[in-house]
Amino acid sequence: MSKKLAAKIKKEFQRLNWFLIATFLLLAIVMGATFFVVYSVVFVKPFLDWLPAVAIAGIALIFGMILSYAIVDRSSDRVQTTTAQMVEAELHQLRAANNRAKSLQSMASVMRATLSFERVVEEALDVCSLAIEEMGIPRQSLVGAVFLFNGEDLIPVATRRFTASDFDKQMQGKLGIVGAALTQAEPVTTDHPRQDPELRQFAAFHSCLTAACIPLRAGFQIFGAIVIGSDTAVKFDKEHFELFNGVADQAVIALQNAQLYQRLEAEKQRIIEADEEARKELARDLHDGPTQTIAAIAMRINFIRSLLARDPEQALGELEKVEDLAKQTSKEIRGMLFTLRPLVLETQGLGAAIETVINRIKETDGLNIRLIGGDHGELLNDQAQSVVFSIVEEALGNARKYSRASKIQVRFWQEDNLFVALVQDNGVGFDVQAVNQDYSSRGSLGMVNMRERADRIDGSLRLESAPGHGTSVTLVVPLDKHGSHVVA
Repeated sequence: MSKKLAAKIKKEFQRLNWFLIATFLLLAIVMGATFFVVYSVVFVKPFLDWLPAVAIAGIALIFGMILSYAIVDRSSDRVQTTTAQMVEAELHQLRAANNRAKSLQSMASVMRATLSFERVVEEALDVCSLAIEEMGIPRQSLVGAVFLFNGEDLIPVATRRFTASDFDKQMQGKLGIVGAALTQAEPVTTDHPRQDPELRQFAAFHSCLTAACIPLRAGFQIFGAIVIGSDTAVKFDKEHFELFNGVADQAVIALQNAQLYQRLEAEKQRIIEADEEARKELARDLHDGPTQTIAAIAMRINFIRSLLARDPEQALGELEKVEDLAKQTSKEIRGMLFTLRPLVLETQGLGAAIETVINRIKETDGLNIRLIGGDHGELLNDQAQSVVFSIVEEALGNARKYSRASKIQVRFWQEDNLFVALVQDNGVGFDVQAVNQDYSSRGSLGMVNMRERADRIDGSLRLESAPGHGTSVTLVVPLDKHGSHVVA
C-alpha cells in the first residue's frame, strides 16, 4: 500500500512540474508581448534599445523556473519519505490494534468454550505479551504471573518464566506496585521491580528492568492482580494500559463465571445430600412409626382371630385396641404427609400452617405451645412463607425433641421493614458454642439446614441459649425483597 501511495505522490508532483513549466512558458510569452507593446507601440523605440531589458527579464524568468522546479522536486522526495513513514506508523498501529482485537476475541472464545479459569488466565498472559512484542522485544522476554487471593495472601496461579522456588511463594498485596494497583484500581508500573518490596521475593523478577501490575477487580470485590515484566527497559503508553484493562476485565468475568459455576455445583451437591438425608429421615420415621404400628396391628388381628371362638368379649376389647392403633397410625401418616407438602400453607397461609403444626404437636406430645401474631405471615410472599414455615417447623421439632420444655411460644411481628419470627422455649437449654464446635460429629443437619434456608430469602438466623435458661431461635427477613408486594 505504501509503494502505491508513493508512486501516486510522485506522479502528482510530476504533474506539478509540468504545470510550472507551462506556467513559466506562458509568462515568457506574456512578458515578450508586454515589452513589445510598451517599447515599440507606446514609446516607439527601436528593438535594439529594449532588447537587453528583455534578455535580463528572460534570464530571471528562466532562473525562477529552474529554482521552482528544483524546490518542487526536492519537496517531492521529502513528502514521499514523510508520507511513507506516517503510513507505515499508521499501518503498524492498525496491525497492533488488529492483533489486540484478535487476542481479546480469542480470550472471549476461550471463556465461551470453557469454565476453567486456568485456561483463561493463561490466555490473559499471552495477550499481555503483545504489549512486549509491539515494542520489538521477543515474547521470550516476558516475565509474568496471575496472582489470586487465597484467604489473605496472593498466590500465583498462572506464570511465565517463574522458577521452581517462586511457585511456593506468596505475597500480601499491600506494598509496592501491587499494593498501589489494588488500592488505586488502575495499572501501575515500575522501572525497578527488583527493588519492589513484594516482587523482589520472586527470582523471576530479578532480571526485569520494567514491570506493570494490573488489578483484577469488579466493583469493590478484589480477586487478585496480573504482574508482567520485561528484562528490557520498555515504556508502556495509554494504549497498552487500555489493553491491560481489557484483559483484566475479561479475566474477572471468567473468574466470576467459574466461581458461579462452582457455587452452583456446590448447591447442587448440597441439594442432593439434603434430599438423601430427607429420604433417610423419612425411611427412619416410617420404620420407627407406622411400619411398627402396622406390624403390631397385624399381630393383634391374628390374636383376635384365635379369640373369636373361645373368648368373644376379650376379642372385642382387642378390636378396640386395634382401632386405637389404626387411628394413631393414621395421624402419624398424615403428619408425615403434611411435612412433605403442607397444603394448608398454600391455601390459608403461614399462620394457619404453623397452627396446624402446633395442634399436631399438642395432640402427640401434650406440650403447651401457642402462636402470637400469626396474621403477620401475610406480610411475606409465597416463597418466603414456605421457607419461614420450614425453619419454624424445624425449630419446633428441635424444641419438642430436646428442650424438655413445659412452654413453647411462636411469635411473628414486623419491625420497621423487617419480618421477625421467634421460636422460644423454657427448656433445659444448651451451650451454643460447644454445640457449634462439635456440630460435624453430631451428624445433625438441623441448624445447617435452617441457616441455608434463611440465606435463600436474604434472612438472618440467630440462635441463643444457655444451660438452664431455655432456647430462642430468631429469624429476620427483609420485606423490601420478600414482602407480599414483591414477586417471588
